[in-house]
Amino acid sequence: MNRKPILYSLEPFDPAGHRVRTTLTIADPTPSGQVISMPAWIPGSYLIRDFSRQVEVISARCGRQSLTIKKIDNHTWRVAPCKGVLTITADIYAWDLSVRGAHLDESHGFFNGTSVFLKAHGHENYSCELTLAPPPGRLGWSVHTSMPLSSRARRAQGSKGFSAYSVQDYDALIDHPIEMGRPQVTRFTACGAQHELVFTGVIPGLDLPRIARDVKRICEAQIRFFEPTSQQAPFLDCAQKYVFMTMVTGDSYGGLEHRASTALMASRKDLPTIGQEKTSDGYQTFLGLVSHEYFHTWNVKRIKPAAFAPYNLAKENYTELLWIFEGFTSYYDDLFLLRSGVIDQPTYLKTLGKQIASVWASPGRTKQSVAESSFDAWTRYYKQDENSPNALVSYYTKGSLVALALDLTIRHATQGQHSLDDVMRLMWDRFGRDFYTGGARGLRENEFPALVREATGVDVRNEVQAWAYGCNDIPLAKLFTQHGITMQWSAASKTPSVGMRVRKQNEQQVIATVFEHGPAHQAGLSANDVLIAINGLKVDSVNNTVDALVTHYQPGDRITIHVFRRDELRQFELTLAPAAQTECKLNLATTS
Repeated sequence: MNRKPILYSLEPFDPAGHRVRTTLTIADPTPSGQVISMPAWIPGSYLIRDFSRQVEVISARCGRQSLTIKKIDNHTWRVAPCKGVLTITADIYAWDLSVRGAHLDESHGFFNGTSVFLKAHGHENYSCELTLAPPPGRLGWSVHTSMPLSSRARRAQGSKGFSAYSVQDYDALIDHPIEMGRPQVTRFTACGAQHELVFTGVIPGLDLPRIARDVKRICEAQIRFFEPTSQQAPFLDCAQKYVFMTMVTGDSYGGLEHRASTALMASRKDLPTIGQEKTSDGYQTFLGLVSHEYFHTWNVKRIKPAAFAPYNLAKENYTELLWIFEGFTSYYDDLFLLRSGVIDQPTYLKTLGKQIASVWASPGRTKQSVAESSFDAWTRYYKQDENSPNALVSYYTKGSLVALALDLTIRHATQGQHSLDDVMRLMWDRFGRDFYTGGARGLRENEFPALVREATGVDVRNEVQAWAYGCNDIPLAKLFTQHGITMQWSAASKTPSVGMRVRKQNEQQVIATVFEHGPAHQAGLSANDVLIAINGLKVDSVNNTVDALVTHYQPGDRITIHVFRRDELRQFELTLAPAAQTECKLNLATTS
């Protein structure tokens, strides 16, 4: 059957008002009335976001005849029957400066397909063609996306990417985000595959050559890890290149993976400038984010839970396995900084120690397993509040420690003959390599331990049950000792502990979190209390911070704290505790 493709267009017609216009044209609409919808969430960010709320105006016509269009739920519309070509037009507000949505102003446009492209129900598997138009009056803009150009557009010259694109279906259409504007761009080849680094924002002196060199090493290390023989990049089945799109602001951080690209946000101070030779902590953090999102090209975009194969973007897709897909990726992201030579071993051990300390600092780890955290991502992890550290554990951070512990366990049990690497490559062979070319099966909920045994010969059912499905602390000290690594805990300072985390609000200090069973909890203090005085001395966010004031006291001393709770002055008596041991240091054991 010769089906005509679904035609889309995108026009950033009002940059000052942050509005983009998209059209959807269907040659053979459903005779009884075409149903269309916007996704309710975006893969990789597990929260219902209701992107349809940004649709300001929507209309439909059959040829030249206007049709009625009626909304039937939060993100779905039904169009009156059409016997000819159906065209639907939507004006969408695009002012979400994040990796998840759409953002348009006079400096640039960034568009995730889930925020701007309507789905034609019953036509999801039709091929799609997209035409991109430039904004009015904006000269010098260019387009950057991993979406393949149509065969017609590939023959054209001089469009700067404002051209026609073609993908195999709707799922592919919404999985190639689009950046347009006047960014700083550099390119490199990794294992024969083209890669593009795109930086949007005001970034004076950006050292593009250095970033390209470092990112190339990371990409090549990961490609060779999954494909040691062919050394073929995974995205070549759906794109001619991989694109890193980075929005740079004063204080941003985040990333979201796609099948042949990633959207990143980075802080300006974290990026290297020309002449800056040292690898700062901020730059390492940025490279770790790059490594994390690139690893997702294999683990999540192709190897994925059965619950995500395929995605249902109209509602929550529940799985207990995000600790594997996000947690294992969080383990390998810094590990590939080491393996690629971007950082050295002492730096890696320091970074790993910080990761361990962050998990141990969360009281919620004793209440929620990473499997539960995965399942509850939709309602708890992505909706955190002031009590979340006491109630939740991160499937990212503790999941990475589960990966570390399993890796150490396998290596010890097999005397170094096998590792978690073998498990990842088996999952790639079985679930990932052919995912977009006919092998679309995901990892079943209870399948992982059997895969470990198949790949390595090691039975880890008990460890997985205890570490991933239970709330047990992972015996990392013992596991490290088996590999010649020592783990030591120490206090970051001698300042007594008050058992709370504070945040700056103007010139005041406000309690952000009260840690369960700590001094502040026992005293009766609460999140959002505005700190006024400690033992008669004013608290502020400049000189008289909480830490500065309590440094004059000893553990066991009682102090009087005045706060405003709402508009009421309250007084509390707090007994200071010894400084918490919050620093974890890892070192290679020395032999005499």
